[in-house]
Amino acid sequence: MKQNDLVVGQRWISDTEPELGLGIVVDLDARAMTVFFPCADDTRVYAKLSAPLTRIQFMVGDKINDSDEQPWSVEHVVAQDGLLSYDVINAEGVQKRLMEARLSAQLHLSRPRERLLAAQVDSRAWFALRQAALRERLQQARSPVRGLAGARVGLIPHQLSVANSVANRLSPRVLLADEVGLGKTIEAGLIIHAQRVQGRAERVLILLPDSLVHQWLVEMRRRFNLAFSLFDLERCAAMAEVGDNPFASEQLIIAPLSLLTDHPLLQAEALNAPWDMLVVDEAHHLAWSPEASSVEYDTVAALAAVVPSLLLLTATPEQLGVESHFARLQLLDPARYPSLDEFMDAHEQWDETRALADALLDNQLNAEQSKVLSTQLADLTLDLSTETGRKQALNALLDRYGLGRVLFRNTRAAVGGFPARASHPVLLDTPECYAPWLAKGAIWPETRVDEETFLEQDPRVSWLTGWLKSHRRDKCLLITRTAAIAEALETHLRLREGIRTAVFHEAMNLLERDRAAAYFAEPEMGAQILLCSEIGSEGRNFQFAHHLVLFDMPDNPDQLEQRIGRLDRIGQTETINLHVPLLAGSAQARLFRWYGEALNVFAQCSPTAQNVHESFIADLKPLLRPSGSEEQLDQLIIEARAERELLEAELAGGRDRLLELQSCRQDIAQPLVEALKTQDNDSRLDELMLAAWEAFGVHVDDQGQPRTWILQPGEHQLIDAFPGLDPDGMTVCADRDLALAHEDWHFLTWEHPMVQGVLDWMATHTQGMVQVAVLRNKSVKPGTMLLEAWYQPSVLARRDLALDRVLGHEPLRILADINGRNLAAQVSAANLGKQLDVPDAKLARSVIKAHRTEAEKLVSSADAAAEAVLDSLREQALVAWHTLEYSELQRLQALAKINPSVREAEVTQQRDRVAAGEQALRDVSMQLMAVRLIIAA
Repeated sequence: MKQNDLVVGQRWISDTEPELGLGIVVDLDARAMTVFFPCADDTRVYAKLSAPLTRIQFMVGDKINDSDEQPWSVEHVVAQDGLLSYDVINAEGVQKRLMEARLSAQLHLSRPRERLLAAQVDSRAWFALRQAALRERLQQARSPVRGLAGARVGLIPHQLSVANSVANRLSPRVLLADEVGLGKTIEAGLIIHAQRVQGRAERVLILLPDSLVHQWLVEMRRRFNLAFSLFDLERCAAMAEVGDNPFASEQLIIAPLSLLTDHPLLQAEALNAPWDMLVVDEAHHLAWSPEASSVEYDTVAALAAVVPSLLLLTATPEQLGVESHFARLQLLDPARYPSLDEFMDAHEQWDETRALADALLDNQLNAEQSKVLSTQLADLTLDLSTETGRKQALNALLDRYGLGRVLFRNTRAAVGGFPARASHPVLLDTPECYAPWLAKGAIWPETRVDEETFLEQDPRVSWLTGWLKSHRRDKCLLITRTAAIAEALETHLRLREGIRTAVFHEAMNLLERDRAAAYFAEPEMGAQILLCSEIGSEGRNFQFAHHLVLFDMPDNPDQLEQRIGRLDRIGQTETINLHVPLLAGSAQARLFRWYGEALNVFAQCSPTAQNVHESFIADLKPLLRPSGSEEQLDQLIIEARAERELLEAELAGGRDRLLELQSCRQDIAQPLVEALKTQDNDSRLDELMLAAWEAFGVHVDDQGQPRTWILQPGEHQLIDAFPGLDPDGMTVCADRDLALAHEDWHFLTWEHPMVQGVLDWMATHTQGMVQVAVLRNKSVKPGTMLLEAWYQPSVLARRDLALDRVLGHEPLRILADINGRNLAAQVSAANLGKQLDVPDAKLARSVIKAHRTEAEKLVSSADAAAEAVLDSLREQALVAWHTLEYSELQRLQALAKINPSVREAEVTQQRDRVAAGEQALRDVSMQLMAVRLIIAA
């Protein structure tokens, strides 16, 4: 800068610290200038000849704020005695002259044009990162698996099919009724995650039985990166004391249903809070009959009436109670299911549709059925004698008839691939210390004696020690009722027997549980046995283990199935061995007979076991005592087995194959699986994040596994908190299989909060907006100037419309020359990039300052070129929107005429959505995202 050009009162910005805002010269002497930065309340002294500062001069058309933060538009610029004045006008037409000393200090050079003309340049790394981030935001917006890619789950077709079908609806209201072990919680998590990614749901309330609260909390965090808040009475009471509605304080809330049913005031607060989605697990516990309904049912019904989206989860099949099934459907759509009588009448029609589906699947259509199909599908041309024709007819039935839009039920029989179970009972002598308690009918006598007596005299302890030592290479999970027993066993095995152990119970915090689970999961030097209290039956899956020790047994089969379900999951590769040490003459020994012979739970997952158990529990209890008659127990087992087999036969006979097909649409599921596999293997994710970590100053180490890194905050990290970075460090893994095996690692996907944070940061912050480059090409005249600019369509619209899906998949690139021509078509970005050198920042700033007039002209030329394609882009976007959304409206309207399961609200919402999207797209504009000033050398 020239010393004679400096005047007190001028406004300058720091090249190296733009975050200081707009500074004002307050003092000058022979060698130095003093600049005060009001935003930072900081005064800096610079050498006149080398100050890293740029003079700020706004141009006609620029938007500026005065010191009162009122917005103005520049109409004319006046220079006098080294100071600038601006003739400005506001939105109301008021005009005035604004001295530069009265400009707002809150200057954010947030637009590339402003930063370029102010000589605010960025490094090569930041500029390249911005290019990649802009491109990937557009690419990911159009992904066919948007919303499904970020979950730490296996690529299981039936789960993806259900999640995709439901998540793509507006305000979905469905019943997820998969059998035990098929992943209803995962399906619900996928739906919640996808609806949030798509902007269709922000506030979600999950209501659960008390025993499942922590399981869901962990699942949502670990699998879906959904940070739910756990609400209990203490937390709600503390917030209510200060007059706040506790349910309005968080976006994502998990609470026990009992919190609302036991406290009417909190129920009222929950009703007064705005929700987008309500999720209720174990919905079969919502008791209802034509004569009366439970307080749990009434509470959920009140919320369901005001919350747009509703997910109900239950494993209880329809055939075990049509009344309760009707009650759940009425929660989903009271208008469609107003009375039980009407529901029963409609039920017969669904049976006819099921019969048609069965006949199509088995290729056994009779003449009458063919006639019915021809009538029902009269608008389709079908040749039912061919496999293609029958498949088309079946797909039409899936779309048009039955409960497929409100009920999803996958069965183990339909999914297949589950392991066998083998039980290994071990009968042991009963120690004297337990005799008095067993005589009184105690089921768990070990809880009645002190720890030392238990460890020394209980023969199950020595049996367990021997088994572990003879199976040292086998991983073993042990679940017992209480934390005290689990801890006592773990201490004994570890200290006295030298066995590698880990313990897991409710008194441990989540981090301690994570470490225990991770130690157990280590294949070589990890724990041989994980000893859990009953909480080990919830929230964690250990498919890598094949041995389960039932040290004691719970007193209901659902809880026993939960224990076995930690190993009996999709992904288990071997037979599950159930080891059951039993004390002779104990209630546990009789309970083992009951579970095995009457309910058959050791051999398979039985959907009827709990119902049968509840039917016989009153007669069973006295027979568990040693004094109970063995003959009566034998007879009760025979009766219970007969009822179980009858119910199972009814289930098999009533198997709804049409519903199973709707619940797992292979024509939908397989493309989803393939698309997710392709995205999983996308190396662009690795390249983007490695570049981001380097640019932001995050310290990165290879973990030693493929696509796995250890991240630590860097000493010179650019920002205080890199998006999603744990201050204590973290391990991230972009390999799905490895991430599934290591739950303590973060699964890095395009939808992980850290990746999304980087993409959002680059879209909203200034880093990487401006670069200066030198062109090394002998055929180009030295001094020739070009401007490479990237534009992105911008539209103001509701987030849930997701209009970015139709606004192109690449930024618009313009290559402007000084004559106003766009050379982008003649010179590709790749070829041009090979010929460019990037000078240091000081030289780059001097180039801009020396050619500011030319740079401004080039930007104007680029803007004009971008505007020239806007009409074409708008039309393309409208056509794409019409293809996506208007076709869906037509489909829903057609379905509503023949399938009463399509709610009128769905059609209305879709119609409004189409109109809102079209209106927003008519106002689309082009936003300049990055510029590169190029000068030929």
